[in-house]
Amino acid sequence: MPMGNADLVPSNLVYEGPRLAASRALQPGTRTGYFGVADFFRILRRRWRLIAALTGVGMLITVLVLASIDPIYSASTTVVVEPPDTEFSSATPTTVLNPNEETRIETKVEILQSRKLARRAATTMQLDDDPEFATKEDAKPGMIARLMRAIVRPPPAETNPELRQTDAARAKSEAVVDKLLANLRVARVARSSTISITASSEDPQKAALIANRVIKTYIQGQIQNAKKTRERQIQDLSQRVAEVRSSLQSADGAAASYRARTGILDSTPENSGAMQVAQAAGLLTQAQADSAFETRLARTGGGTAATSPLLIDLRQQESALARRLGELGTLYGPGHPDVAKARAEMAALLPRIASENARVQGALQSQAAASQARQGAVQAGIGGLQSRALASGVQAVPLRALERNAEASNTLYMSLLNALNAKIASPADTDPDISVVSPASVPVYPSYPVPQRVLAVALLAFLALGVVIAFVIDTMDTTIRTSAQVGRLLGIPTLAMVPDLTEDQEQTGGPVYSLVESKPRSRFAEAMRNLLIELETRHGPQPHVVVVTSPLDGEGKNTIATSLAAAAAMVGRKAVVVDFDLRRPGIEVQGGRASGVVGYLSGSTAMEDLPVIQQGSQFATIAVGDTPIDPGAMIASPRLPLLLEKLRERYDFVILNAPPILPVRDAKTLTEHADSTLLVLQWGRTNPEAARVAMDMFERPITGAVINMVDYPVHARRRYGDAIHHIANLTEYYDGDPPSSGWTFRERWARTFRRATRRTARALHLA
Repeated sequence: MPMGNADLVPSNLVYEGPRLAASRALQPGTRTGYFGVADFFRILRRRWRLIAALTGVGMLITVLVLASIDPIYSASTTVVVEPPDTEFSSATPTTVLNPNEETRIETKVEILQSRKLARRAATTMQLDDDPEFATKEDAKPGMIARLMRAIVRPPPAETNPELRQTDAARAKSEAVVDKLLANLRVARVARSSTISITASSEDPQKAALIANRVIKTYIQGQIQNAKKTRERQIQDLSQRVAEVRSSLQSADGAAASYRARTGILDSTPENSGAMQVAQAAGLLTQAQADSAFETRLARTGGGTAATSPLLIDLRQQESALARRLGELGTLYGPGHPDVAKARAEMAALLPRIASENARVQGALQSQAAASQARQGAVQAGIGGLQSRALASGVQAVPLRALERNAEASNTLYMSLLNALNAKIASPADTDPDISVVSPASVPVYPSYPVPQRVLAVALLAFLALGVVIAFVIDTMDTTIRTSAQVGRLLGIPTLAMVPDLTEDQEQTGGPVYSLVESKPRSRFAEAMRNLLIELETRHGPQPHVVVVTSPLDGEGKNTIATSLAAAAAMVGRKAVVVDFDLRRPGIEVQGGRASGVVGYLSGSTAMEDLPVIQQGSQFATIAVGDTPIDPGAMIASPRLPLLLEKLRERYDFVILNAPPILPVRDAKTLTEHADSTLLVLQWGRTNPEAARVAMDMFERPITGAVINMVDYPVHARRRYGDAIHHIANLTEYYDGDPPSSGWTFRERWARTFRRATRRTARALHLA
């Protein structure tokens, strides 16, 4: 049976890393490493009813909305912004503009759609009495307005009768302005200097009137503002000149008074003081150098010879006598009279040298002391100069501030006086900077709504929304469901996809592995035989040790282990299932606990005394026996390899039912002694991250995965494009299995409810 889907999972897949694998694993329907066009259409076919329902409802809502909307007409006036000091020409709208002109045009756009201009235009057109723009006085506030009034504290006008009428009139006027701005659109035409003013209204004539009146109101207001602005600027400049003149006189008087009071003529006396201090510092530096040199000579005596000619002559005589003593001692020996005479002369010369040296050393010390005294005097003079300069600088600070204030006042006065004279000499500019190119005409056809365009956009939008919702719903299920998903996530092949037989087990009351013998042509039996074939193909006919584990508990590893042994027994293989789940044994022992795996690993039971329980005529089982105190240490027993070697001699298939890998590491230890390792994953339950973490804990390669408890009908309806998708309705090869498409809607929901109940009970039991 092709339930392993080996053709969908290449054998050379490698582990892609947690981030890339997890992101690709979110699409369980893909058959390769990337999401393809075929997978896109599979999801569309899987969710076409949802997409069609959303699109139909959306189109119905769109039609109802179109039927209830009143037509709107739009009229446009085109104007051109003229450059300063130039006349309008036909070439002006297409002239290339500099950045300043770009800013000027954008400013005009903002002004044309300002609230102030809209209020003036509404007043000239008397829109306060227009039913389209004005709110009826007897109209009741909406539900949102009533709710806001109930929540927010009302303003004083709401409680003061005298202010209520005035605020009501102002609110009505502002509502008209809001409606006018909502129906007005001002936009620049491409990158040119032209601006389009478009007005919308339920009346086509009113739309043209609003567009023309807005630009006319702007031009009239610009002329009036130019005149008023010139008069106001002249008045403001005259007043400002008088104020600055008075301030300038006060500043000059304050500076003169401070000079007379302090006697400071220069505003920067610290500059001259700094020059004197610098000169004195040069003298101090020279004095310090001389003092240091003389002190060094006085301490070392290195300069005594250079300062005393007598000492130089005595040193020369000493050298000559020393050479003579050396020559005489060599020629005559130490007792010769000439040698004794030379020694006497040397003895008489040395006191004279010492006396002269002491005299010169004293003179040098006196000279060094005089230099140090001179250095101290220079330092004291520098301190006095600095003190006087700093004091003068402190006194000059207020004077400089007063002078700067007077200078700033004088500069400001001259600039204001020049601006006033220029403003008086120039006439008012009454030429508008905007000219009308094309006035608005009465429109014939409505601009909104356009049914064809609205329906087309709505159709595309609701189709896209349906597709997005379908993909969101499809990708929210991140649990493992397909062999391709296992290959991308874990890099291992899926050897079998075992159907869910929970309901069959409830009906028959026997163990699941018994279906391999009782229903040999069922999907379950074929899946287990396929798993057996895949293992033998990879390992060969020699004795085979297989470790069966899962990421977490409750994913069906016990069922897979016993059913694989039953399938091996059905084809003539001697198989035994050894329960190594020492914490939560998966194989129950009738008649109390026997001394099983734990007894052998602890050394209390020999191999010959190991109780082997025969499961009917199919396979044998070895239970855990007594519960150990330290299961981890028991798995690491040195007797484990010996047990497996003896089982290899007696059986063709040795299946080790290992505990889950995430809670404990016993399965990792068992894989070191096994030929193959199976990772059991539960369909629709195992999280991809849990499976990836489980794979990371193994150091040895995993032979393959087994997807257990697969809901074949649901899997087929999801259209993943694998083998189950194509053989779901095939029943002639599977005796005893109901066709997946023969269930009614009620049966499917009942089946789903029963499974959810069982899973909840299982979760509570595990908790």
